[in-house]
Amino acid sequence: MPKLSYPLNTYIKAAEKLAKAKGFSKIEYYSKSGSGWRFEVFLGSETVPTSFWVIHTEHTKRKEITSTEDYKKAIRVLNATLEEFLEILKQC
Repeated sequence: MPKLSYPLNTYIKAAEKLAKAKGFSKIEYYSKSGSGWRFEVFLGSETVPTSFWVIHTEHTKRKEITSTEDYKKAIRVLNATLEEFLEILKQC
């Protein structure tokens, strides 16, 4: 697996695009701690998330995601491949 390091804003945009492509109706994300972010995905008009994952950012101005596990969490929950996610990340 290549070494990954994308800013939080890029990660969010890519996760939103991938979720939409995989048929999820909505994705919500928020942080309670500053460096920890929770992502929730929804199907249809449901109000309870279908699934979720949590990532952590570096304590820098760009808030980069460097842990490969944080990228793997997104592809597992969104039922995608790493190649699909990386392609979207490069476009964002």
